[in-house]
Amino acid sequence: MTNHRMLLTLVPLLLASACSSEERRVPAPTPAALPTLAAATQSDLGREIDDADRRGTWIEVKRRWQGQQLRWSVIRQAVLCKSEDACNVAAFPIMRPALHGWMPVVKFASGEFAKLDAACGTSEQCDFTFEGTLSELNISGEQPTRMTFSDVRIVSTKLASR
Repeated sequence: MTNHRMLLTLVPLLLASACSSEERRVPAPTPAALPTLAAATQSDLGREIDDADRRGTWIEVKRRWQGQQLRWSVIRQAVLCKSEDACNVAAFPIMRPALHGWMPVVKFASGEFAKLDAACGTSEQCDFTFEGTLSELNISGEQPTRMTFSDVRIVSTKLASR
């Protein structure tokens, strides 16, 4: 009986060692697909960040939003967006007190900054709508919110009437 038990214990080990390392390899998990955001404006993100501040759920907000392809309407302040390599935009009209103070960094797709520059000219403020990927979102209870959009493409522009 003891030989029988020993044999039952050794058989699975022998079978496992007979398999090649390729056959035993566990496939890497596929990255989870980003959820489709039903509401994806900067106001929607602002509400989620406000909720995260109360609940401490910043990581969940970052997971849901970072990597999303978004379409936002923003304001180019000429002094804050002088070149393709240095461009921040106002996500909200300037109000006192400001509801949210983030000014996203915009990294343009090839040729897109030139389109914005030509449309806005020397105007101090210029409204524009873009599509781009929210490639970086840093939110926490201790630091100001920071975000970067990459591969930004201009959808439309309008000189600000302020």
